[in-house]
Amino acid sequence: MEDTKKQQEDFMKEMWDNYKVTNDIEYLARACEEAPFFGQSEMSLEIAKKLRQLKS
Repeated sequence: MEDTKKQQEDFMKEMWDNYKVTNDIEYLARACEEAPFFGQSEMSLEIAKKLRQLKS
C-alpha cells in the first residue's frame, strides 16, 4: 500500500515538474486521469478531456 502511494506521489510530482518546465497541458491532463477525485473517475477523465481541448 505504501509503495503504491509513493509511486502515485512520484508520478504527480513528475507531471507537475514537467508542466512547470514546458507549460504543456498534456502533463496536467495525465495527472488528472490518475487523480482519485474521491471515487469520481468520470470527473478525472472529463477534466483531462477539457484540458486537452484547450491545447488544440
